[in-house]
Amino acid sequence: MITKGWGIALAVFLAATAGVGWMVTEFLSGKDSGLFYLVKEGQARAVVVQPVDGYVQEALKEFQSAVLRATGISLPIVGEEELRNVPEEVVRVQIGPGPLTDKTGREAEITDLETYRVMAEGNRLLFTGGSNHAILWAVTYYLDRYMGVRWLWPGETGTYVPRAATIAIPELDITARPSLEMRELRVRKSAPAEGRLWLRIHGMGSRTTYKFGHSFTEWWDKYGKTHPDYFAVPPEGQQQVRPDRIKLDISNEAVDEAIIREWIEAGKPANWNVGPNDGSGFCVSKGCLAMDEPAGQPIMSIWRAEGKLTARYVKFWNRLLDKMRKIRPDVTLSTYAYSSYKEPPPPGIALKDGVILQIVGFYNDFAQWQGWYDAGAKLFLRPNWWHSGAIAPNLPLRAQGEFFKFAQQNGMMGFDFDTLFGYWATQGPNYYLIARLSARPDLSVEDVLAEYTSAFGKAAPAIRDYLDYWERFAEETGYNIQLYPNGRYEELASRYDLPRSTLNGGWYILPYLMTDEVIGEAESILDRAERLLGSDEEEVRVRIEFLRDGLRHIVLTREVVRLGYEKSRPPGTTKEAYISLREQLDAFRKELSARHVIWIGTLNEMEELRGIPTHESRTTGWEAGGEKELGGKAMDEQVLGM
Repeated sequence: MITKGWGIALAVFLAATAGVGWMVTEFLSGKDSGLFYLVKEGQARAVVVQPVDGYVQEALKEFQSAVLRATGISLPIVGEEELRNVPEEVVRVQIGPGPLTDKTGREAEITDLETYRVMAEGNRLLFTGGSNHAILWAVTYYLDRYMGVRWLWPGETGTYVPRAATIAIPELDITARPSLEMRELRVRKSAPAEGRLWLRIHGMGSRTTYKFGHSFTEWWDKYGKTHPDYFAVPPEGQQQVRPDRIKLDISNEAVDEAIIREWIEAGKPANWNVGPNDGSGFCVSKGCLAMDEPAGQPIMSIWRAEGKLTARYVKFWNRLLDKMRKIRPDVTLSTYAYSSYKEPPPPGIALKDGVILQIVGFYNDFAQWQGWYDAGAKLFLRPNWWHSGAIAPNLPLRAQGEFFKFAQQNGMMGFDFDTLFGYWATQGPNYYLIARLSARPDLSVEDVLAEYTSAFGKAAPAIRDYLDYWERFAEETGYNIQLYPNGRYEELASRYDLPRSTLNGGWYILPYLMTDEVIGEAESILDRAERLLGSDEEEVRVRIEFLRDGLRHIVLTREVVRLGYEKSRPPGTTKEAYISLREQLDAFRKELSARHVIWIGTLNEMEELRGIPTHESRTTGWEAGGEKELGGKAMDEQVLGM
């Protein structure tokens, strides 16, 4: 589809090629000094070849939009027949398959789905790849490195394009693909299309053949009645955990045979996933306890996911792998290093070659990562970092970025972050940092933070102060109590009996943590940022307002949680007042979601999943004698080990 602007430019160009020679000189004035240009001093010097059958529309749109926003020029799109009349000094830009590709020589079609190529030679600028995604990466490679385009968050406001009167084309020929096999920043199904495009622009995807996940969530339904011996033995007096969290008795070699049987029935694939289920409920049978090192750990600690169980699981994985390799010698097992089995093997316990691990840990777990790497495991990073803090600006940027860089330099084959929730105005810098370090491993953490703030023009120094403010706040608060046992979060949670779990605690602490004083200090930094702007920086004002809307959303959510949670509700609050405030929040969220300040679908899903009292169906205490709200410690018991 050709926009009005493109159509006018193309009409001028076609009129020129029909014989009005002066128009050619005015519109496309030719090359000089051996250089070719997309745009030279405000004049178009290139055309874009019409894509084949509507192919690669995302890549085309990104390219055209970037050139237009940089220069004010829409490059005309021409078909193959019209291309014959275009003067030789005019650059031909081809995105995807087309008439400029010589498929018999060195420009032969790329077959690998993740490989892309960017070639600028003479008057041709070609973007090719093995898939639509790869062709998009070819275009974004060029826009990133040669035009300075930055995609901070989804949508036009979050896309920064430096202005330029001239865009010269360097000679280049690069064939590449993303360095990591797996690049996943998980989003919920409700994530909007622009958000998914943002992920693709940053190279998210996967070519790995390894499968990961909690593998035995359906085993109780399949085998609970016929083979109860497959499952974890609880301590005396304890109830078994729910079916999708139940653990196995991995001392029982009949479990091996059941796993192998399912693998054979699946066709004996080269990789088989044996990741344990999530949560607490680890086996305390005599056989399982005999596999543990150190021996003699407290029974209830083991059951509650507070033990050291790496030795038993490494022994289990090694034993299982030996049996499966008698059937298929090249088979590998994929699993997690997580929960009670996240630490590297103790001395004397060797991990067999062929075990692939996703490490689920914190961003200070350097020794954990190094230990598994030294043990010979192939490693993927699988963090839960972004569950912490709920909607608040929890921004431990340097800590997360430096750990990610460390993992990249020490064997990381890929990553799978659970989850990118779409809190762009408060946690977006986290998302951008990791996506950027993935796409550009040559950059440092400081480089990426400088990129982010540069999109704020003259206000960049103040926005850097804004990020630093929230980074210090995150460290002082200690949203992950396991990392920061003496932080502000721990103190407040203890004082008010609030949940400590990263899964739901961040919401309940909002009224106590995100005070008017804390928000006001952040607002004052944004005020200072606005005062630094010139009259020609309206685009930056919109970006600052975007950040400010994130703070407004925190304040309104904070008040709804305060009224909705029985233990923090001010005396005399009526349910009608609570519902009225909740309705204001809902309306505000819809408006914010349209601009990616938040993603309302994902946010609503998570609050419902975690039982957050932002809706009257999830509140208690309004009627005398009715259901009472659980305290923090009781809530933590419900998500133990997750």
